This record gives sequence, structure tokens and C-alpha cells, in this order.
Amino acid sequence: MKGSVKITVTTKKLKYELNLRRNITIIQGDSATGKTTLIQIISDYLAQRTGPGTEVVCDKPCAVLSGDAESSILRLKALHNSVVFVDEQERFLNSKAFAEAVLASDCYFVFVTRDGLHMLPYSVKEIYCLRNSGYYQNTKQIFNSMHQIYLEENKMELMGDFLVLTEDSNAGYEVYRCIFNEKKILCDTANGKSNVAEYILKNKDKPICAIVDGAAFGADMRSAMHAVNINHNSCIWAPESFEYVLLESGIVHANGLEDILEKPEDYIESGRFISWERYFTWLLGGITKDTIYEYKKNRINKNYLTKGNLKKIEQRIPLL
Repeated sequence: MKGSVKITVTTKKLKYELNLRRNITIIQGDSATGKTTLIQIISDYLAQRTGPGTEVVCDKPCAVLSGDAESSILRLKALHNSVVFVDEQERFLNSKAFAEAVLASDCYFVFVTRDGLHMLPYSVKEIYCLRNSGYYQNTKQIFNSMHQIYLEENKMELMGDFLVLTEDSNAGYEVYRCIFNEKKILCDTANGKSNVAEYILKNKDKPICAIVDGAAFGADMRSAMHAVNINHNSCIWAPESFEYVLLESGIVHANGLEDILEKPEDYIESGRFISWERYFTWLLGGITKDTIYEYKKNRINKNYLTKGNLKKIEQRIPLL
């Protein structure tokens, strides 16, 4: 399944509008914000338990999973090219077996949960809250649309000298280290995305810019933002992935590449790639195969480290 999917859920009193761009969308929020109500309306509509005035409009089949884990996972395995909703009250949502079924599926998923789903790679850009846009007595609709929780421009200003932190010590770290060390800026690695928040908290005396792969950092974003709010002169930059930055830099070229980078959702098949980060790694590897820029994730090709190419990458970094 690929492409953007719009879903409109309407009752006599409520209206929800969701726009899905990739395989996993997270809806967060406090109690009484309408999250569980949304799932219940869809479930009742699909079971034909609703009366006139209730409608679920979507170009793809919709399903709500609930009940015991075994039957829910079996049902999921039988679904294809559908939009699947799961509420946080379902215990199987955090299970390893369910995560494995999600990763093997070609469906899109909407998970209503206040907790991070650490066994699933999802984007910081697809974490939303429901926000009421208006209330007009009981005879009018409350319009509920999705609003991004972590905005791209959030926390992008640094004060004074700072340290650059990368998720891991692979190719991205090598390149960022070359760029920032040239400017006398220290670059270090957290050795894993789950360590980013802890690193920022342990170094509260130093402003830190953490560079993370936004396409798969969703589950860790809340703890990282909490750390940034404590180390208040710090920030997080979350491009889709390091490979995405390289593709955007203009170092390599391919027919249709600009179109792909403009609307990735139209090209990324969810049943094949569990995250956009995986797709961009595959895409860059395919474009550069058997060329001087052949890309390997574990160690950077020295041809990316020329002065001219480092400058092209530097121009994609909003801090510089």
C-alpha cells in the first residue's frame, strides 16, 4: 500500500478528518480528547451498529482490531491494503507478536496511544493529537482534525558553543564529524537512538544538537524532547534519514529523484519497507551501485568526503 489516504468520520455531532501518509500514524492526547470515541465510531459503523448521519469515508477498506491477541493477529494477517485502527486499551498493542505482524503487513495503521511503541519504527512527523476546531451546541458538529505534535522547526536554535550528537557511529556520524570538526565543533555518537535522551540529560552543562533519523525515531521522540526541555539550550534535528540528506544534497542524480523526494508516499510501498528510512537507504544504494559513490551504511565511501561534497551536505543542515 502506498500514497496518501484521507479518512473522514462523521456523526450528527462530530467530524474527524485524518490524512495518512505512511504505514504507521500515532494519535496521542489526554483523556476526553476524542481518541477512543473515534475508534468506537468506526468500529460501530463497520459492524452496522450506527444510525443515519454516521459515515466513514475512505478510499481503502477500514478495520478495527480488538479483543484477544491471537484472534486479532490472525485477522490482521488476512487484511491487505487496508487502514487498521487499534486503541491503546487493547493489551496486544505492545506485544512482540503484534509488532511482528504489523511489520509483515502491507496495511496502513492508526494507533491511538499515549505511550511509545518501541518495537515499531515510526516517524516523528506522523505523531498527532486531535484538536477541536469548534463547538456549536449539540446540533452542530465538533470538527476534529489531526495536528502534528513535533513540528520540524521545533527547537532549532542553539545558544553559544554546542556539541553535535548522532544516533549511531555509522556513515552519518563519519560525515557529520568531518563537517562539524572542521568548524571546531565536537561531534559524538549516542550509540543507538534509545540512548539519545540519556546522553542529553547527562551533559546538561553543554548545549547539544541531536541529529536523528526522523523516519524511525517516533517512539523515542517524547523522551528526547523531555531531555531537550531540561537541557533547554539544546535542539533536535530530525531529517527523514542520513540517506535522505545525501539524496537531497545533489551529490548523486537519477531520473525522477526530485519527484520521489517531493512526495515519497507515492513511491514507498508499505508492505516492502517498514519505514521511509529503510526505503531511502535502499534507494541510495540502488542509485549508486557500481559507481564511485557506491553507498554502504556501515562505513562512508571516501568520495563523499571531498571538500565540494561535504559543502553540499552542509547546505542541507539547518544549523549551519
